[in-house]
Amino acid sequence: MSKTKPTKKKAAQGKAKPIASKSKKSAAAKKPASKPVPKKKLKSAPVKKPLPKKPVKKASPPKSAPKKKAPAAKPVAKKSVGKAALKKVKPALAPAKPTPKPIASAKTTTQTKPVAVSAPVAKVAKTAPFIVTASKTAPAPVSAAVEAPITKKSPAQPLVAAGPTKSGALFYDSHMHTPLCKHAWGEPEEYAQQAVKAGLKGIIFTCHCPMPNGFWPSVRMSESEFDTYVALVQRAANAFKGKLDIRLGIESEYYPGCEEYITSLHQRADFHYVLGAVHWQAKEYLNKFETGTIENFRRTYFDHLAKSAESGLYDCLAHPDLVKNYHPDSWCFAIVKNTVTTALDRIAATGVAMELNTSGLNKSYSEMNPGLEMLRMMADRKIPIVVGSDSHRAVRVGEHFVTALNHLTEVGYEKVSYFLNRQRIDLKISDVLASLKKAADHNA
Repeated sequence: MSKTKPTKKKAAQGKAKPIASKSKKSAAAKKPASKPVPKKKLKSAPVKKPLPKKPVKKASPPKSAPKKKAPAAKPVAKKSVGKAALKKVKPALAPAKPTPKPIASAKTTTQTKPVAVSAPVAKVAKTAPFIVTASKTAPAPVSAAVEAPITKKSPAQPLVAAGPTKSGALFYDSHMHTPLCKHAWGEPEEYAQQAVKAGLKGIIFTCHCPMPNGFWPSVRMSESEFDTYVALVQRAANAFKGKLDIRLGIESEYYPGCEEYITSLHQRADFHYVLGAVHWQAKEYLNKFETGTIENFRRTYFDHLAKSAESGLYDCLAHPDLVKNYHPDSWCFAIVKNTVTTALDRIAATGVAMELNTSGLNKSYSEMNPGLEMLRMMADRKIPIVVGSDSHRAVRVGEHFVTALNHLTEVGYEKVSYFLNRQRIDLKISDVLASLKKAADHNA
């Protein structure tokens, strides 16, 4: 056993020497290796000599070092690219946030619709202007969607209304849903077809937004369906291009404590219209605020309606007196009139618009939301007004619009509005009434 060990040492020494000696003295190094006495010298000498030779060998490491320096040089190059990229990214932040993300996400999540949405997804990439429009035309409101309503630049500087189409259509229905809310029926294309028959220039889909922590999930899209919703609206827009202007909006919940979530939600797509809504029917809302008398509950509702406007999150407030359907048999506007007066004063100060929702005629308290007395109070305060059908079925798109416009004239309104690119567009009510009749006759 002891004989074999020295042989291994010799082999090791032999291997070490050829590597260390790349010079012409390789032959002289082999001779002391055969003698047993120089082995001790080799033990002492190689220990000292390799130290000076190692720095010499370090000249050889650069052969392997360049491999390490090469990756080191690459990150340096990446850092320089990163600095240049940062300079380029800063000016592009506003248009880049809303546009590419929704389109990309729509592609990934459209797997929920195996056939119908797969084709339109390809179109989404080609027809990106539908999603890009707002960022191109109004980058400031999109990048600061939450701040825009606070500064009230939109209401103070409404866009000039575009002229009517060849059919004479001029107005939009600004409130309707999709099957993703779990209580609406019909594909977006069916709603669009009805809009053409009704003499409308365009429609804005405002399906119920997703909410965190399983908030009232039975009446809204889930988080995983958000991009599918964007793709569905895009699909309809592609199908009716040149016939009807179809835009992406959202009916966005207002519930105290969810402001941070809603703020981030509004950044996830390039919405043309954000409609705020306080839904007293939600179990979470009832469990927390249904205390005391029926009148106190209604007062709480109107306080939250004003807070939703003051939050700066919304362009318009949906069905503002919806709470009259809470114990409708006991509804008496006179009882809550003082509360409504205070709420409307607060809302008027924000510049946020309010909705005249025609679907109220189909609810338990059969009256548009709001009723004439509250509508007159809104007109007195010059609160901008938007008309929406709140359609959950295609046949109701544009329903009762002529009646609604006549109500507005009756209480003192001269103009009616809709939103594009999160900015308000005002039209004369007389012009809208004439356009509805002309376009409906043309499309009949």
